[in-house]
Amino acid sequence: MRRRWFFLLTLLAFGLTLGAGGFLWYSVQTTSVVAVQTRIDALKPLLTGIRVSLIALLAMGWPWIVNTLDRWGRLDETQATNLLAVRWRIVTWLVVIELVLGQNLLGQVLAALQGSGA
Repeated sequence: MRRRWFFLLTLLAFGLTLGAGGFLWYSVQTTSVVAVQTRIDALKPLLTGIRVSLIALLAMGWPWIVNTLDRWGRLDETQATNLLAVRWRIVTWLVVIELVLGQNLLGQVLAALQGSGA
């Protein structure tokens, strides 16, 4: 059962990635790259809001998810306790990943250092 869900979710992720790539490829073929970049830039605040909202939803819903899995028998008491203990560590890492990759914090810091050194 677990392998089936893993396979189905992997297939879903592959399909969504393929669909998004196909859509972007079609957009580049039918319009200019500048127009596509303008649309992507316009969507960046919305997509950032969605990512931050999902991280917040995970942080708030984490105890409910763990307790539900515990009630269903997917976790034992030790695993549930361990998962509840690492909740904020996982959320912190997701925020760090969002800042570094999503907001390009590292690139902005390097650009600021180059600007001040020149």
